Amino acid sequence: MKLKKIYAVLLPVLMLFAGCVPAELQLRELPQDPAAPVTVAALLPLTGSNRIYAEQMKEGILAAESRINNFNGISNRRLQVIFCDTKGTDAGTLAALAEAEKHHAVAAIAGYSTQEVSAIIAHADHLQMPMVIPLATSDYHVQSSAFVYRNCFSDLQQMEVLAHYLLFWRKLDSGAVINDQNGDAEYSRGICRNFIQVMRDLNCSVTGEITVRPGKELQEEEIKSLLMADPGFIMIAASGKRAAKMIKQIRNAGFTGFLCGPESWDDQELTSALKNFNPGECIFTAFFDPANKSREFREFSGEFRKRFFHNPGACETQSYDAMIFLAIGLQNARNLFDFDRNWRQIKGFTGAAADYTMLKKGAVDRTIYLKRFSVERLTDSVTPRPVVTKKMQYSKLQDYKIIE
Repeated sequence: MKLKKIYAVLLPVLMLFAGCVPAELQLRELPQDPAAPVTVAALLPLTGSNRIYAEQMKEGILAAESRINNFNGISNRRLQVIFCDTKGTDAGTLAALAEAEKHHAVAAIAGYSTQEVSAIIAHADHLQMPMVIPLATSDYHVQSSAFVYRNCFSDLQQMEVLAHYLLFWRKLDSGAVINDQNGDAEYSRGICRNFIQVMRDLNCSVTGEITVRPGKELQEEEIKSLLMADPGFIMIAASGKRAAKMIKQIRNAGFTGFLCGPESWDDQELTSALKNFNPGECIFTAFFDPANKSREFREFSGEFRKRFFHNPGACETQSYDAMIFLAIGLQNARNLFDFDRNWRQIKGFTGAAADYTMLKKGAVDRTIYLKRFSVERLTDSVTPRPVVTKKMQYSKLQDYKIIE
């Protein structure tokens, strides 16, 4: 039995060295006509509840398509991106994948939310289609298939950075967690699970946990129960208007400590919902800094404004980088080994959103930003605005235990 297991592990390696790649690791073939484009599918919820974010992602991908084609495309062929509407549903995802196959797509940009992306990448293996995730942060995504890659950080990575900040910069070693199951429940569960585990690994205590079930609201009695344990911080795994509402509830209940959250807080919907309210001390993770001074971001944002008449945000910037990296992976790649070798040549690469180094098994070392709310007082109104307070490369996390 042991010999059979060893043989099963060694067979793909032996076949590779023998120049023979297993059929299931071959990529989808390009059209024989050398003038035909390389088609990539962007599988996005263009008409679902997340359609606003999907439209932002679409603009970033279109900007990358133009940039790639201005530099000889992919494998000396023009890149053609087709946009397939998943509608944010399982049925819509199946229809979008069928459309991608119909147009002979060889790779894909995968979705927006955790649940949407989970439905898409479940088909990566049998489609033999490399898929890059720009925004969904679940740790399990890249473990599900060798064809799945990401340029976003994971739930664990962002929660490690958040926990280290709270402990080593703010000297806070106890707090509470609120898990909002409304919306993308898979996402909020992953955030809370990783945050609690990291805090415990750092010998910090979680003094209270609340789960807000679908269709329910955070109750005053629940907040009082959390505050009785005198937490130094409260981590809220929620998004948009719901996160803003919880911030207001907790502050109005008298909590003056730190409120913190994941990258879903870095959202205009949440910020707008806090207008005329001072959220106090808050910290949250983010994918990018609009004040980024890198050459890549300046060039991207300049061309983006000319074409779309507004500044790019996180969705546009992350999607732009994802498409650039997918093009690098596909360059003269005939099988997954070729793609992976190309992908892992991305080292110390300054993208539009962050600095990236691609690692084994689809993992990524990249910049993670921490933002706070800067409160501007204009006449009688209060306008919170997200600003970067610190940025760090994930691989340097241990170094940050020594306070600057």
